Amino acid sequence: MAQILRDCRDGHDLPDTRLEVTGTETGPDGETVNVNRVACRKCGTVRVTRWRPPDPSAQAQLITAMGTYEAPEPGDVPGLAERALLVTDAEYAEFIAQRGFPGGIPSHFAPDRRTVAELERLNLALQIRAGQFGLTDRGRSLGEILPVPGYAESAGLIDAVSGAALFWPPVEDGELSLTVVISPHDPGPDRSYASVAEVSCRFHTGYISLREIAGREIELPPLAAGHGDYRLRFHAGEPVCLLQIWPQPRRKPQVGV
Repeated sequence: MAQILRDCRDGHDLPDTRLEVTGTETGPDGETVNVNRVACRKCGTVRVTRWRPPDPSAQAQLITAMGTYEAPEPGDVPGLAERALLVTDAEYAEFIAQRGFPGGIPSHFAPDRRTVAELERLNLALQIRAGQFGLTDRGRSLGEILPVPGYAESAGLIDAVSGAALFWPPVEDGELSLTVVISPHDPGPDRSYASVAEVSCRFHTGYISLREIAGREIELPPLAAGHGDYRLRFHAGEPVCLLQIWPQPRRKPQVGV
């Protein structure tokens, strides 16, 4: 992603369209602000333009528009998967070293098995307390996500921070039948469930555990791509819930997939 953004930063390929309202915001003074968002077709960088709506009672007026740029989420970068295949071993080693691993990926991290891993399905029984259960890096505390910090990403049924996620099943206290699917690719949503939500979550070693509130830590099989960004898709239903986990570049939370 960093290489794609760097190569494109001096010449974004933005659609040649009129300045139309794609959304609105509330300004610091409480007044409505018009917003136009368009994405570069080469790298996904978003140009955001903001301006005050014109006064309908005025015959002539000057409208001032302010433009800024926002970096895209990795999952919104065109051609990211194809570009990743062109990264050399030397570039990858440099990237890893810059992120705190000068000796390469530590041996106690789960390996990247995307080319050989098969879909794994586990049927589990969780004891639910206070309508919650968690998923964390193995050995980490639920204190990473409980109480839910203000910077957590939320999709209604899920709250997530780096290394931990909290799920809200339709059981307040009692046993929950949970199917967990760990896959090297997106297994696709199961539309038989009434409620579905997705968030992204980064896991630091590729080893994770389900966590009962004030209860068991249940170790899950190693994640298919080792450490890195994963997508969590939670299906809520009765009497069974479904959690799907697969490697995917970071994207915005999504409700009602």
